[in-house]
Amino acid sequence: MESIVDNLDVGHVLVSKGFLSPSAAITLIVGILIYILYKQATQTDHPSVPHLPSAPNPIPFIGNLLPLGGRTHHNDSTVYSSWSRDLNTDLFQLRLGNQRTIVASSFSTIKDLWIGHSNSLIDRPFQHGFADKLQLDISGAAMTEEIRRCRKAAMRALGKPSWAGYYPLLEPSSVDLVGNVFRKGENGARNLEIYPYLRQVIFDLALSLTYGARQKDADDQFVLTLIKNINIISKVRSSTQRFRDYVPILRFLIPDAVSGNVVVTAEKIRQQHLDVLYASLKKRIAEGEEVNCVITGLVKDKLSEEEQHGTCKALLQAAPDSTASAVYIGIAWLCSPTGKEYQEDLYHAILEAYDGNKDKAWEMAFREEKVPLIVSFYKETLRFWTATPFATPRTTVNNIQYRGTTIPKGITMIMNAQEANHDKSWYGEDAETFNPKRFINNDTSLPHLAFGAGSRICPAAALSNRIIYALILRLILAFEMEEATEPGARKPNVDMLGFSDVHNSLVARPRKFDCHYTARDAEWLESIMSK
Repeated sequence: MESIVDNLDVGHVLVSKGFLSPSAAITLIVGILIYILYKQATQTDHPSVPHLPSAPNPIPFIGNLLPLGGRTHHNDSTVYSSWSRDLNTDLFQLRLGNQRTIVASSFSTIKDLWIGHSNSLIDRPFQHGFADKLQLDISGAAMTEEIRRCRKAAMRALGKPSWAGYYPLLEPSSVDLVGNVFRKGENGARNLEIYPYLRQVIFDLALSLTYGARQKDADDQFVLTLIKNINIISKVRSSTQRFRDYVPILRFLIPDAVSGNVVVTAEKIRQQHLDVLYASLKKRIAEGEEVNCVITGLVKDKLSEEEQHGTCKALLQAAPDSTASAVYIGIAWLCSPTGKEYQEDLYHAILEAYDGNKDKAWEMAFREEKVPLIVSFYKETLRFWTATPFATPRTTVNNIQYRGTTIPKGITMIMNAQEANHDKSWYGEDAETFNPKRFINNDTSLPHLAFGAGSRICPAAALSNRIIYALILRLILAFEMEEATEPGARKPNVDMLGFSDVHNSLVARPRKFDCHYTARDAEWLESIMSK
């Protein structure tokens, strides 16, 4: 946008030197302004990609942004799917302000590009007003040597060889979850909204794994403030709700100080809280305590303090969203009239796997995935209800030859995970039906796109799967669940798309519901909680 000022200065010089009359200079300046505005209204960071259809009805300056960002009460993926159907293609281009973007909507095309060309899709687009307001954060940053080093360290720290050291951290949190549900719900006498307790246990697990800390209870104000600001950042990340992030002239006309950028404040508070956790961890280690957590592994990898924080932020950012939401919506289906009978199938499958030994099944929940029915159930849950409908965008680092065209280096690519997860050409005619047995005897390495795909797939995907599996297994062992029928009680919404009313951010959190949780064996459950 400096060109506007530069051209106005040229007009001033021409008048002062006598080359132009004032009226001619004004005409010249107006002409320059019209030209600049025209360029701003129509140009993109990349020219149109040949042979790729374009989304309809782009508007000057903002391109195709108007129906996105939740402004039509649909999330971006639903809008992308509509355009894909109208264009009769699973690969098309659009304009997000001046950012030319390509959207892939079918599972096979996403697999071709995100996995077949994974080395060319390792970067992230720069989100103005967001990326430049955060400190180091590996989940949304462009691929640099520093980010590459952090990701490698995170993959080692979160790899299966390290899990045995984390089991003692996972155990107490899940016991607390079951205890809270049992006591707060008065053993089924009262209906309960379980999400705050799920969020607590998931975030407690994440805190334990990253900084060796614990969330005291569901009302822990220190942690709730941290979660609140993490959610603020998540809401803005990769979101299309703010035109200013995509339209250069708006950034020129409306500076950060005027736009009231919430990211700056949220990042400051997030970092302050992480500094407190880090200082507490260092003090405990200095006093001789042996703390087995991700940070200690990152120290061994010789990452700087900023790099350690940047790695852990990504884990904490995702935990209360994707992992907690997956367990929550799975429980919602089990509580619903459709899913209630399936609870018994899962319960008997657990007992069968462990020869009727409930204690053994409980003990091994985090240590193995021995119940195929629960494995299939959690995979189908992650597929059917897509918590991150359009994933975090990528940027190409090389030209990609695909379908007779060249996808240019530096262009933004969006994975329409919501559409691909319901792709009938990939999953069959029942792709839009929840089938908890879909993945029985199906060990595919990419059952869904809930964690992304390719070179920047979520580094905690495998561990998240195990946590989801273990929590579902323990809740099934502990309780019979039934939706609340009292006046005013909220029913589970298990619609493929309508399960969430969040339409303007990267993460689609499920709608709240109320349910009764009655202990299958209160005496046994109390003995488990007392250990």
